[in-house]
Amino acid sequence: MPVRIRPSPRSCVMDMVRAYPGITRSVVAAICGITYWSARYWLEKLVVEGRIKSERVYTFRKFVRRVYYYPIPPPRVYYRTSYSEMYYAEDPRTGKNQSPDPIGESRVTVVSDKPGQYDITRFRRVCIYTGLILAPQTFWLVQPYIITAYELDEEIDVEELPYSVPVHKRLNYCERYAVFFKSRQRPTTEWWRYTNPEWYEKFPPVTPTVRAGDYEYNERFIKEAEERAIDLKVLRYRFDNVLGEMVAVE
Repeated sequence: MPVRIRPSPRSCVMDMVRAYPGITRSVVAAICGITYWSARYWLEKLVVEGRIKSERVYTFRKFVRRVYYYPIPPPRVYYRTSYSEMYYAEDPRTGKNQSPDPIGESRVTVVSDKPGQYDITRFRRVCIYTGLILAPQTFWLVQPYIITAYELDEEIDVEELPYSVPVHKRLNYCERYAVFFKSRQRPTTEWWRYTNPEWYEKFPPVTPTVRAGDYEYNERFIKEAEERAIDLKVLRYRFDNVLGEMVAVE
């Protein structure tokens, strides 16, 4: 005689908690066609797994009178989009004791609450204008080797928001960042390039650590320099932090 295998009521129990927040064991048992004790087992199992949460109501003598069950909303997810350009004086060389010669880096980063809000192709123009604002002599732009890296709607946790856009810490508000390394400055150790053989394929890019004497700029500094250039009629475009693109000055 074949053994009868009863389907697990787990999915039914989970569906009922999602559909009726604050549901009790008795109601779950009646709807799913299981016993009270089976409903209790599956509900408490889901609580232990962190899938749902429970709320106990006690009598005046501290006895449990009733238990209510609620769904736990999924963790909120943000989306980070970033584009970076790094400028080098020469092509990276291969070999144990060889390292790239960094000149500078320009970056645009935004964290949004919905994917698809930003066109990453416009960020390159933003990076170039950032360099023009900070170093109008454009020595950085004529370097023979430029490396680009980007993220497009990369899912991140809520806790990563202030680290991704550290100045304003706002959603849907782009921030720029730039750094110019000391002239022909090399990393502190000659084996840096050897220990990071794929430095140009990673994001954030693996670059030499910013040190004292390097020129580092955040969104606040860049915005102030941009407004000064506009007031002097040197710059005809302004960065719109919400749209994430350069717009003509009116």
